[in-house]
Amino acid sequence: MARDDNILDVLIVGAGITGMALGLALRQSGQRVRVLDHVPPPRFQSTSGFDQRIYAMSRASQKLLEAVGGWGRMDTARIEPIREMAVQGDGQGQLQFAPARHGATPLGYIAESGAMLEGLLAAGPDLIDAPVTIQEVVSQEDHVAVTQERGPVLRARLLVAADGIQSSLRERMGIAAYFKNYGQKAVVANYATDCMHHGVARQWFLSGEVVALLPLPGNHVSLVWSAQSEHAEQLLAMTPAARTAALQAVTGYGVGHLREISTPAGFDLRLMRVDSLTAPRFVLVGDAAHGVHPMAGQGLNLGLQDAGQLAEILIHRGPGPDCGDASVLRRYARARREPVLAMQGLTDGLFRLFSTDRWGLPMLRNWGMNAANRQSWLKHLLMEHANQ
Repeated sequence: MARDDNILDVLIVGAGITGMALGLALRQSGQRVRVLDHVPPPRFQSTSGFDQRIYAMSRASQKLLEAVGGWGRMDTARIEPIREMAVQGDGQGQLQFAPARHGATPLGYIAESGAMLEGLLAAGPDLIDAPVTIQEVVSQEDHVAVTQERGPVLRARLLVAADGIQSSLRERMGIAAYFKNYGQKAVVANYATDCMHHGVARQWFLSGEVVALLPLPGNHVSLVWSAQSEHAEQLLAMTPAARTAALQAVTGYGVGHLREISTPAGFDLRLMRVDSLTAPRFVLVGDAAHGVHPMAGQGLNLGLQDAGQLAEILIHRGPGPDCGDASVLRRYARARREPVLAMQGLTDGLFRLFSTDRWGLPMLRNWGMNAANRQSWLKHLLMEHANQ
């Protein structure tokens, strides 16, 4: 197809981590791309306390951020490598992941949402138009036309929704989303400790709930407590001292005494599936495409996998089809279907497994954890899969 300089190759709606990573990857390859958002990008204050939203990044996610120029622009003092993972069942079950040798590549990285986004914004400050209000989207045979409340009509071969789990663009384009409410909230807060955490990410599976302490730079950790909604509201209503006492009753003192240093927040937990990842000249990525339980810490990683896969397919699509061609979008949908369904099935299955005490399941699940912990080849396989 002849190049039309009045038509973008790709128009992305949503200037979060996934949308920005995709935009930067495409622009590096010479694609004409813009990123829209309904609010201006937030400014990250590196001198302030830690973000409420903390992410565990796989090595693959880190490599993508590095490749698009965002990683090198992040404040390295805000990044903590994961040196080891320790998982405790609700009985005597244990599962530990650690590098094979001292000084080996970290299992992953812990970083704040704001720090990651700041690095990506620094890599592409001229990529974003915000704030923008979209009034109308019309799909034509060879492009999509997006009418803004203010500003010109934008035309693109492909429109990408990266605007989150409550994606208004997904709804506008007629793709149905199905939600399963877990009846839980993730209670998040940050803590100072009086002992070194040694880069260990810790997780406790309780009966129906999951507690995670993620290592932050210095003697700090980030809490993600996936609790039943009623219990979560109780935790959020407690005083900092009472909440900390409840936490240490679960975790013990492996990282020493904890002191809360942030205002806690709660987020509803839901599984989300969509009818389709694509529509004519339209595609979903990130939280607009899927939602998973946070127990495996893979939500952002799934989104960055979407971005990396879509960028690779668009960049290497060949000279014939344009970015929004149906054959190109089918390749993306096929490539992402299995990994997304597998992660949704894994997290949903673990949630159900640890949510019941019937039929001897507590003994069985803890036995399974110990059995897996004795198989180094299996743990290596699991970590390699998580870092794809």
